[in-house]
Order: sequence, then C-alpha cells, then structure tokens
Amino acid sequence: MIELSIEHMERLEQALQETPEKIPRAAARAINRAAYTARTEAARKARQEYVIRHGDVIKTVKIYPANEGDLSASVISKGSVIPLIKFKVNPKTPQPKRKKPLTAMVRKGEGGPIARAFTAQMKSGYIGVFQRAGKPRYPINQLYGPSIPQMIGSRSVSQWVEDKAREKLSERLEHEIDRALEE
Repeated sequence: MIELSIEHMERLEQALQETPEKIPRAAARAINRAAYTARTEAARKARQEYVIRHGDVIKTVKIYPANEGDLSASVISKGSVIPLIKFKVNPKTPQPKRKKPLTAMVRKGEGGPIARAFTAQMKSGYIGVFQRAGKPRYPINQLYGPSIPQMIGSRSVSQWVEDKAREKLSERLEHEIDRALEE
C-alpha cells in the first residue's frame, strides 16, 4: 500500500503555502501517476517471473484514480485462472500418437513434463491442454495456470511494485509542486 506520508504533506504545504487551494490537486495528480506506474511495473515484473504477455496483465488491472476530494487511488487486479495453453507448452498443437510427454513452463526457469497431459482441439476449434480424469477416454479436464492476480500478488512482484510506486510518488510530488508554482 502506498500512502502520502507526513513528510510529503509537509513538503506540499510548505511549498504551496501561498496558494493552499492547489495542494489537493497536486497531491491527486502525483498519486494518480504513482498508481499508473504501479500497474505498468506489475506487468513488467510479472513478465520477468512468468511466461505471460504484457497485455494480458494490463487488461486485468483496474485503476480507481484519486481526485481533489478523495486523495486515494486504488489499483485492483481481477481475473480467473488462465488456461495452460496460454503459457509455454510443447507441443502447442494436437499431435497424434505422441511418444514424449507434454511439457509446460508457467514460471521462467521452472516447469517440465506433465504426466498424461495432451494437447487437443475441441469441435468448436478451441485448442487446450487436457488430462484424462480416469482410465476411460472421457471425461477429460482442462489444465490451468495461475491467475494474473495470483502472479501480481506474489511476494516478489508486489514488493517490487510498491517500491517503484513509492519512488514515482516522491518524484511526481516534486514535479507537481513545481507545476503548481508556475501556474
């Protein structure tokens, strides 16, 4: 969680003591920039640790921006588990009579063969990674990887995002103070 500290507010009040009505606007702008930076950094760090596309991460993150009346912004990620086929899987297409096991990598540097898993194309045209539920041919169950919120919520990613957002908040507060003084 990123918050305006007492030092930040004192710096704003001291710099803008001539025009105190500009303090909420400057604070809201700095907070919003930190929130957008948090979203970008979450996607960047998730891509460093997981085999996922940048756009897939960004589209699950919603930002509720701060305004002059409410100096709080929220960065929330919502999403469900991701089909395993969206990650690095070999083979990506159905292979009849495959002798080697299917391999998958969800986290970079980790992964390996998955027992009794196979790639199949459904009648609808959808291709996915499946595993038989038992001895008979059917039913089969689709295999999934983690959700984007789980990736972003991991300790290493969330700590990285918070640190980067704090840095950006401090940087943008100085910029917004200069901007308010010029107006």
